[in-house]
Amino acid sequence: MTTNRKKMISELVKEKRMAKGYTQKELSELSHISVRSIQRIENGEILPRSYTLKTLAEILEVSFADIPRPEQVQKRFPKLNKGQKIIFSIGISIFILLLAWGFVAQSARFPETTFELIVLMAVILLLITTILAIVWKTRS
Repeated sequence: MTTNRKKMISELVKEKRMAKGYTQKELSELSHISVRSIQRIENGEILPRSYTLKTLAEILEVSFADIPRPEQVQKRFPKLNKGQKIIFSIGISIFILLLAWGFVAQSARFPETTFELIVLMAVILLLITTILAIVWKTRS
């Protein structure tokens, strides 16, 4: 997918530069972007940053919205298949439960009341549910 974006951007920049009659050196001087960077963008070797794309869009009189942009936010978790998600879900749940059990076991005075125990269980359940919701979230 990134390669496809690189190709689309490279074709667009090259096409618009040539339509304006600019050489790579002239575009470099107008944009204050090095000639080598312009070459690498046009050859599809790099995926330019948003600032670079915006600068080129202004000079080439292209709408910035029309230029395919790289993802600005990286995913927090790598893509996991269903089996990996199941293993991770079971593992993280057991890990959190063992941490809570260890906390209660080492404490001579916690929980003093049933209410404290219920609150602890609710917090543990909320933590596990939140983590699992993030892991199992389907991306559209």
